[in-house]
Amino acid sequence: MNNLVNQAIPAKVLADALKSIREARALVAPYLISLTPEERAALPKMGDKSLAFVSKAAEYAQSLPTLMPQYLDVASLAIDAGVNADLLPLYLELNGFTTDVDSTRMEAGSEGYTASLVAYSALKTAASLNQPGAQAAVTVLEPRFAGQGRAKPKSSNP
Repeated sequence: MNNLVNQAIPAKVLADALKSIREARALVAPYLISLTPEERAALPKMGDKSLAFVSKAAEYAQSLPTLMPQYLDVASLAIDAGVNADLLPLYLELNGFTTDVDSTRMEAGSEGYTASLVAYSALKTAASLNQPGAQAAVTVLEPRFAGQGRAKPKSSNP
């Protein structure tokens, strides 16, 4: 068994990290919006290749205003391009951070679950041998597996 997660994270470190995350979120909260999943899906997406395009288009729209249609809000275009560019480093840092947090949680959960299955199996064996405390432990743990097991063949007669 390969154990990649082999030290606990001190409670103070976790509390300080959470506090810092909440402080950072509070700093930018007045400038952020929330979209529903439907709204997110409906939006045209801007990828890496479009970032330079949008920035340059905003620059040209500002430097050549007489060539722009009156219905185009050039100031808003410049703000949108700037906010997108300004948030990119924050997004990249947070995305990497959340990926690492999720990977660590996933690995720790997998390791914990695998080890727990070994412990449960040992307790079931001990219970079958009438070892003190084993049956009580199995009774507490076994509901996790309720309804699992081999499916009973269905009768062909109604």
